[in-house]
Amino acid sequence: MVEFKCPGHNQDHIPEEVLREAGITFPKAYTDKNNIVALARVLKKYQDDVFAKVPFCVTVEAEAFGAYIKMGDAMHRPRPNGHRFSSIEELSGIQAPDISKGRIGEVLDAVGILAESGEKVILNIVGPFTIIYALINHTIFYRGLRKDPAQIKEIMAVIEKSVIQYGIEGVKRGASIISFEDAVGVPDVIGPTIYRDFSGPSNLRIINGIKEVGGRFLIHLCGRTSAALENTDMVHSYAIDTGKASTYGQALAGLLDELTEPIVVGHRCIAWGPMKMDQPCIWGIELIQK
Repeated sequence: MVEFKCPGHNQDHIPEEVLREAGITFPKAYTDKNNIVALARVLKKYQDDVFAKVPFCVTVEAEAFGAYIKMGDAMHRPRPNGHRFSSIEELSGIQAPDISKGRIGEVLDAVGILAESGEKVILNIVGPFTIIYALINHTIFYRGLRKDPAQIKEIMAVIEKSVIQYGIEGVKRGASIISFEDAVGVPDVIGPTIYRDFSGPSNLRIINGIKEVGGRFLIHLCGRTSAALENTDMVHSYAIDTGKASTYGQALAGLLDELTEPIVVGHRCIAWGPMKMDQPCIWGIELIQK
């Protein structure tokens, strides 16, 4: 049994000195590529990290699907603000968004700007359950899971395709790491049956779909996501020696230099980049083909 305790980092507050140096305003810090780039660069420097990370919240994909998002400020990151859909029938009409437009397009543009300037970039993406929770009340969604699971799978297929497209486009724009999480889609939140039948297989399809683009990049799974997959026998982990790397971010950067094709890693938090490593290894994640 793999155990992972989420560190629960407070990612809401942006320090005042970061704001002054970045020279950003709100809500442009979340909606405009140039402000996103400025904030990412200064946060990287402030945190003494190896990577510049974008975006700064988990609502970008849901917003692209039509979710109502309160954009936030320096104290509070963007977050859902009510639900766009009130029934499964309404939700079933969703279409894959144009990821070149809106805030999701601005984030991708920011990835390109950062990468072209020489930054190592992490694009944070989320999975279907996290997106769906921002679109419809979870009670209505679970009712739909019981009454018409085939319809739910059709809805999830649309979302999965979009998430894969987003991740692939991030790689094409120069992201070194695609950081993937679906924190509300793990067994201790949705239960083992729904996880086994819906969330877990969905995560695997997304991971495989992004890997297919090829190239030298990592897919970094949230520790809760990777632990859930391994504990349900959907993946297994293996240790990758990190040599003399001091911090987790340095270890990831060193691994990237050695890659010839994309691999998946997990069992740690992407926010641990600046932290000293307690074990000299990265946990590789291999998908079990059934």
